[in-house]
Amino acid sequence: MTLQPFLLGVNYPWSHYAEDFGASAAGHRGLSLPENRTLAAENFARIHDCGARVVRWFLFGDGRSGFTTEKGIPRRPDDFLLRDVETALELAGRFDLRLCFSLIDYLWLQDHTGKPATHANEQVLQFAAGREAFLQRILIPMFREFRAHAALFAWEIANEPEWAIREFHRQPEAKMHFADFRCFAEEMVQAVREYAGVPVTLGSARLDWVRAWAELGLDFYQAHYYPKQDSGKLSGLAKHLAALPAFDKPLWLGELPAHDDTTPGYALQTSLTHCCEAGLLGAAVWRWTPPEESGTDPHLGCVDPAILSAWHSAEHSHKASA
Repeated sequence: MTLQPFLLGVNYPWSHYAEDFGASAAGHRGLSLPENRTLAAENFARIHDCGARVVRWFLFGDGRSGFTTEKGIPRRPDDFLLRDVETALELAGRFDLRLCFSLIDYLWLQDHTGKPATHANEQVLQFAAGREAFLQRILIPMFREFRAHAALFAWEIANEPEWAIREFHRQPEAKMHFADFRCFAEEMVQAVREYAGVPVTLGSARLDWVRAWAELGLDFYQAHYYPKQDSGKLSGLAKHLAALPAFDKPLWLGELPAHDDTTPGYALQTSLTHCCEAGLLGAAVWRWTPPEESGTDPHLGCVDPAILSAWHSAEHSHKASA
């Protein structure tokens, strides 16, 4: 019997948040700079040695880099965007890895009106004309440029968009209507289908929310899991996975913590095994790059290559003897 390979991945979310691809107002800090390329190559070699084959990387983040605007409307990719993306894909191919590019972070979808602006492009996705221009003038040219690239695993529409949508998240910054985002997401899916020639997905923040995206036409579903999501009878990843309805497409766990200081009983190895036993397409561990001290995830730490490698070796041996 031939078993479906489990796609083990890691999140290499950023070296510099929202500045790895293209230039920001502060200048170019992108991947094509020699020092950044060298660092990424070193990390990709180690990722490959751990047995991972997929790398998930945030591309535009909160939108501060990668394109030019005029009166708040995106005009074209900047002089560095495609060069930086090409560098990432070249490095991935060299180390037998494939990239899942998460295009938009939920921070860019949130409405921060009334607060000091963090960058000039902050409001681009808050109105239909801005979203349409971003798709037509920035994304589609990029999809065409890297159409069917062998090192592309998927284009991911957005990372955890629910945190910006009022029907999911009752916070002041979550002002976007589900219907508006869904319309935009459908257009992005169609553009990937027409111009990119690779799978398309969306990074849902929770397992329980995946079904909300069932009619987008995604090639595979994606959800994220953190122990803090546990509640009531659904305590633990295995129970969450077992309680899910049957999906018409494969499910990939796009974020799974390396460890969690707030949950002493959590173990990455056990969680990865639960994903395998549940028949998931794969899972990507959060995160490879160390968390920033000022960020929201220091308690999650980063990947221990020895632990990941040991799990992969044990799982490979188990499947070989099955």
